[in-house]
Amino acid sequence: MTMENGVLGSILTTIPRGIARLGLVGVLACTAPLAGCGDDEEETTAEGGEGTTGGETAGGSTDGGGSTGGGATGGGGGWDGDEAGGGATAGGGDAGDGAGGGTAEEPNPFGTSRAEQCRQPDRRPMSGSAQSSFDQGTRYARAGNTAQAQQAFQAALSADSNAYKAAYNLGVLADREGNETQAMEFYRRALRIQPDYEAAADGMVTIFLRRGSVPDAVAFVEPLARQNPRNLHLQSLYAEVLVRAERYDAAWNAARTALRCNERFVPALTALVKASLKQGRRELGESILEQALAIEETNAELHYIQGMLYREDDARFRDALREFTRAVQLRPDYAEARMALGVAQLAGGNYTEALQNFQVASQLAPGLVAVHLNLGDAYRATKQWQLAKRSFDKALQMEPNLAQAHFNLGLMYMSAGAEFPGLDELQALQKAKEEFTAYRNQMGSRLPREDISEQYLADLNRQIERTERRLERERAAAQQEAERGARTE
Repeated sequence: MTMENGVLGSILTTIPRGIARLGLVGVLACTAPLAGCGDDEEETTAEGGEGTTGGETAGGSTDGGGSTGGGATGGGGGWDGDEAGGGATAGGGDAGDGAGGGTAEEPNPFGTSRAEQCRQPDRRPMSGSAQSSFDQGTRYARAGNTAQAQQAFQAALSADSNAYKAAYNLGVLADREGNETQAMEFYRRALRIQPDYEAAADGMVTIFLRRGSVPDAVAFVEPLARQNPRNLHLQSLYAEVLVRAERYDAAWNAARTALRCNERFVPALTALVKASLKQGRRELGESILEQALAIEETNAELHYIQGMLYREDDARFRDALREFTRAVQLRPDYAEARMALGVAQLAGGNYTEALQNFQVASQLAPGLVAVHLNLGDAYRATKQWQLAKRSFDKALQMEPNLAQAHFNLGLMYMSAGAEFPGLDELQALQKAKEEFTAYRNQMGSRLPREDISEQYLADLNRQIERTERRLERERAAAQQEAERGARTE
């Protein structure tokens, strides 16, 4: 694969490849696709919405349009309580703590150093009594005890009305229970207390993206990023959302804002990986991903992205499986990684473990349609027909025009046959035909020329005809037998 012809591409063509890779992070801090280090103006492009195809592929789906409750970026989110205290600084840390490269600090003509320009303001810690309740709530939440976790976080807010992390965690709990409206209320409450709180902003963006409201996500995070240029997490989140809006030049500029303060800031590098891949710049994306993993090998989202790249090559199936497994090990509440791992396990015939991963994912992200599609597939693979139907029906309830759900229902009825409770063989075949027909009707012009459903319908029609003829013969034979019995009496 050849290197792209952008600014970075021209730099790399003049430097030996190995040396260029070693210096890539530093280069990224000063480059964007169409802009140099001195250009702070954002490229203005048309803001596009993000369309979905409804998941109409025959295989499993891992794209949920958003992450688990409390995080739009897969490697982030989850509970805010990993560290004791509550007076953490805003996102990103000081430039001097992780800029890397061993270079001397830049002088500034206005008399302030880069470290001073990028230093994050301190945040007010919780009171002691609030912190105690908060820590207890975090332990309950991680143990899956939702009710007690909610009580503890509410107690923290009662003890200290400025306990913004407690409000955020209540939002995560609400989101994972499928109550998006309440989750957003808690995230907004956290942001009223701490206006640049990146975790709550991430949670809001997650819900907007899950709903397919990319313009709303942009409108929400853009002013936060502009008002808080020293919050590197907000700059990176803004870059991620701009990628989703297909405003790639603006995404590069947003990520570059963070990288100027800390050229090793992994969330910003992750946004650039996604931008590069979306732009079709595969080699550049892989190079940035390699650098980011070298900086932070324990970042779950990076392993997930690496696994998705490996999954495109059948020869690297085991590598993809390894990366997805690593992502889940690093972050057990990473729903997208669990779904990707489950899809790989289904493909490999490991149905039991796939089902377990999908069940956990459905608890973490009940609002993602892909979760219910994948869970239904796992139930189908393990011949739990009624549970499979319940999952597919749930997906259709959430998205009535979801063609993929009808396809999966067709597979289920075709596989189950007379084993499906309440149906005989002919009824199951007819149900399968109805579902594949509904799938094709909903797909309409999007249906591929040689879609597999056409073959399935042809096979079903033959099976239905054979079954009807057999049943007719059996009825005729039974009638003849009854008539012979009547004559002998």
